[in-house]
Amino acid sequence: MIFKKLKRFLDIIFSVLVIVLFAPVLVLVCFFSMIINGLPVFYISNRMVSEKKLIKIVKFRSMVKDAKSSKYNLAEKYMKNGYLDIPLTAEVFTPYGRFLENTQLVELPQVFAVLFGYISFVGNRPLPENNVDILREEFPKDWQKRFDSPAGLTGISQVVGKLSLSPKQRLELEGLYSRVYNEGNIIKVDLYVIISTIKLILIRKPSAYRSFKTAKLFLESCIKKWIY
Repeated sequence: MIFKKLKRFLDIIFSVLVIVLFAPVLVLVCFFSMIINGLPVFYISNRMVSEKKLIKIVKFRSMVKDAKSSKYNLAEKYMKNGYLDIPLTAEVFTPYGRFLENTQLVELPQVFAVLFGYISFVGNRPLPENNVDILREEFPKDWQKRFDSPAGLTGISQVVGKLSLSPKQRLELEGLYSRVYNEGNIIKVDLYVIISTIKLILIRKPSAYRSFKTAKLFLESCIKKWIY
């Protein structure tokens, strides 16, 4: 479908532009991360971008070095049926890390993954393998639907408000996003997600599609319009 090809074309164009324009920012963030947060500057983790494919995701480190230790029990506190959403108020985030998360500069290194086609700018967020195992157990009929489209830096769940969604609602929206990718106008959805992400970064204004019901109707409208 033409929308799929256009999505990939736009990913290439915009990833090149971001790398060129934000190269000085990338260097500065590396420098200040080293000075303020110390080494390591980057956080590297294996994430599933499809039902069977794992890739290495590289982000700026925004948490304390021992965030995964039993001292913080992050999975016990924040894991919900396969989704681990840690609020920025959690003690594992450093002050500088919260700045990186709020501005989304934390994701900047992943633009290279977009350029080489491992992920897209917009899509369902890649998940650790353990999280996917839990999703498989909790939602045996629906878990794989979220992987029927490319993973992304930001997605519909992020702009709707992932912390306010139940795991079932989030999985339903992510499954609908994949359906739009395969059957509908994915460019319309991606444009909305990108604009909403920028709005959240700049003015912290909640999405117009913040409710689950409205977001679901929006995604469905992007399918229905193009299936005839």
